[in-house]
Amino acid sequence: MPERIDLADPAFEPSDEQLIGLAARAFAGVEARHQQALAKLRAEIAAAREQALRALEIGAGSQAGK
Repeated sequence: MPERIDLADPAFEPSDEQLIGLAARAFAGVEARHQQALAKLRAEIAAAREQALRALEIGAGSQAGK
């Protein structure tokens, strides 16, 4: 059983292995969430771009009829 880590204890000094384990657990899943957020942002940008292009085409069409 791993040794209990008490981060609230000011006298506690973790070993390098404990720090590596703590960091690994703290940042587990960050890369996947980052990639998901980027994919969502790219999809939103693509949709906004399509909407803006359609608005420009509609505006250009109404201007040509004048």
